[in-house]
This record gives sequence, C-alpha cells and structure tokens, in this order.
Amino acid sequence: MDETLDTRAERLAAALDDFVRCSPDLEAAAVVSFDGLPMASALPEDLEEDRVGAMSAALLSLGEQAAIGLGRGALNQVFVEAEHGFVFLMSARDQAVLAAIASRTAKIGFMLFEMRRTAERIGRALEAPVTLDPPFQPAGDRPSASIRPDPVR
Repeated sequence: MDETLDTRAERLAAALDDFVRCSPDLEAAAVVSFDGLPMASALPEDLEEDRVGAMSAALLSLGEQAAIGLGRGALNQVFVEAEHGFVFLMSARDQAVLAAIASRTAKIGFMLFEMRRTAERIGRALEAPVTLDPPFQPAGDRPSASIRPDPVR
C-alpha cells in the first residue's frame, strides 16, 4: 500500500494514474460508489464524470439483477462490447466500482488482468483507515510544527 499517501483521494488517484499509465488502450477510467457517485476519475473532456458514474451504477445494478435472477450467483464483472470499444466494470472489494472504457483494439485479457490488479488496490485503499492526527510522540520527540493531512472527502 502507498503509506506516503495520506488521503483516500490521493490513494485512489495514484491507483488510477498507474492503471492509465500501464494500459495503453484505456481511454477513460473512474472509481464510483455503488450508487453512482464519482470518487476519482481519469476522463477525457468529452466524458462527464457524473454521467460515467450514473451509467456505471446502472449497468452494475442490472448485471447483478441478471446474474442473481438467472441463478448465476454473485456478479464478478460487467463487460460490454460495442462498435467503437469496450466498457468494463469491476467491484473493488465491495467498496466501490472500477469503470474502464477502452478502445476497440484493446486486448481484453490484458485489460481484465490490469483491472483486477487495480480494483484490488482501490479496495485496499478504501478499506484502509485515514489518519487524521499524527501518531502520538513523547513531548521531547515531537516536531515543532505538524501538518495535518486533509480530512476524508
């Protein structure tokens, strides 16, 4: 885990940055809550963060209903193939949803591999406690000034 990053927002942004950097066919990525609220994103200007969040939540909900209703058990991922590319949705340890939009030339197996790795990292980041106060230090060992990390957003 990234111990140097203090806030969940920073950890999510770092995970998305790494995902985008190692996935050349990735056109957009976002972390959204299960109710569709954007938590972090790496989107081009023509994609609205709120729209990606809402559509991701709707697709995920429909996928869950279909999987359970058809007796397939719990949903693992949603994969949409379209004329101009792919949309992938994957749960991040039941903490959030990782949404990815990839070009038509994307290698599906590679994308799913990188998504699993990133979703696991995002899930860990969201489960990890955020330290709002510096750890206790005896009076003689305290620095003269301390900077408090940003509160959870």
